[in-house]
Amino acid sequence: MVSPMSPEPSSSARQADVIIVGAGLSGLIAARTLLAAGLQPLVLEADERVGGRILTEEVAPGLPVEIGAQWIGDTHRRMFALAAELGVETFAQYDQGETSYELAGSGVLRENTFHERYADELAQLEAVLRTLDELAAEVPTDAPWSAPRAQEWDAITAGSWYDAQGLSPVARELLEICTVGILAVPTVEVSFLHLLFTIQTCGVTSELFAESEGGAQTTRFVGGTAEIPKRLAALIEEHIVLGAPVQLIEHGTEGVTVHCRGGLVARGRRVIVAISPTLAGRIMYDPPLPGIRDLLTQRLPNASAMKAFFVYDEPFWRADGLNGQVISDVGPARMSNDTCMPDNDHGVILMFLEGEQARTFGRLPQDERRDLLTAELVRHFGARAARPELYVDGEWSERQWTRGCYNTNFGPLVWTNFGSALAEPIGVIHWGSTDTATEWSAYMEGAVDAGERAAHAVIAELTP
Repeated sequence: MVSPMSPEPSSSARQADVIIVGAGLSGLIAARTLLAAGLQPLVLEADERVGGRILTEEVAPGLPVEIGAQWIGDTHRRMFALAAELGVETFAQYDQGETSYELAGSGVLRENTFHERYADELAQLEAVLRTLDELAAEVPTDAPWSAPRAQEWDAITAGSWYDAQGLSPVARELLEICTVGILAVPTVEVSFLHLLFTIQTCGVTSELFAESEGGAQTTRFVGGTAEIPKRLAALIEEHIVLGAPVQLIEHGTEGVTVHCRGGLVARGRRVIVAISPTLAGRIMYDPPLPGIRDLLTQRLPNASAMKAFFVYDEPFWRADGLNGQVISDVGPARMSNDTCMPDNDHGVILMFLEGEQARTFGRLPQDERRDLLTAELVRHFGARAARPELYVDGEWSERQWTRGCYNTNFGPLVWTNFGSALAEPIGVIHWGSTDTATEWSAYMEGAVDAGERAAHAVIAELTP
């Protein structure tokens, strides 16, 4: 268990080779990588816990739920290796049975019926996904602004490109639901170039959009995702300070001095800022950062997402041949998953509210939100869904040290005008959030990629 160190007066500054801002997965990976190279890191975390946007809460004995990051996918080699190294077991996401659909006035339909009725519309969707794969292949993940058609694609939204494809209402709505599920913003707000960048960092659309084999949501962690950062932190406990919000980074050719609220001062030769760009932009820098970096962070809000969990005495929907997944444009939630734990008899349904749904329903009183979500579950799973034992939800925009969820929202013209400043070091300052990853950006896999990349860049500068 990592315990927060007491803030120290400025007269007795902590010394380290590298200061790391943020004890999320990126920051912890960066710290461990630096230690392995013989450098001394110091991780400063604003919150009273490690993990960042990984947050597991035990709602009943032996029953954790994932308020934050939850899944890894089949191609997330870094995360599988990390889990094995830390001794965290994994298990497969439950996907046996049919998905329940409710789209474009279809009413509630089971998967087989839906696929039979809308076979032509699903063929349209597959054709669009193939086109997206072809276009995404033109986008270099380390410099998306340099793609041959970057200016054209960055000037339009993903939604406007979708609208121009002549899709049926069902195919168009499925694209909207899938895309918002990945980016957590409405497609009318996100650059088409950013959508293609995201696809390219993740491989192909089949890996990104799929809910089962080959996708990004195939595997979970025994004991909860928080086991990963908790065990990482235990390995480097003496190098972590909790409850230390960074307010000012003084930087020059010789190194950095980092000032935290409460009086703690830390000095190092380099600093890795491993928090989201919008939060990094709230730190003061002396001297001020180049204008392009500041203009970038002003244009990168975090996206919006809420997870709502219904806990039942058993997963009753499985006996009805259902897999717990809902895909709906009626809502309030557009998607759901069976998130039961192995070796636990409780049934758990997770409902996702992302983008506009999170913004709208996240502002409602919890009881009202619960009632609306319950009604949706009853439509899809029957009367038993109205009687959960527990209900838990959480909106990431309300959390002080995250202020939003897993994605940074690149609106139109951000990548081409300011994107080069996202990962480019500024003197002794390096950037290491998952948003800077070139593989699986905004996922846990991307967080490991970003943390390692930033650490290796610093190692190259500080070691012979």
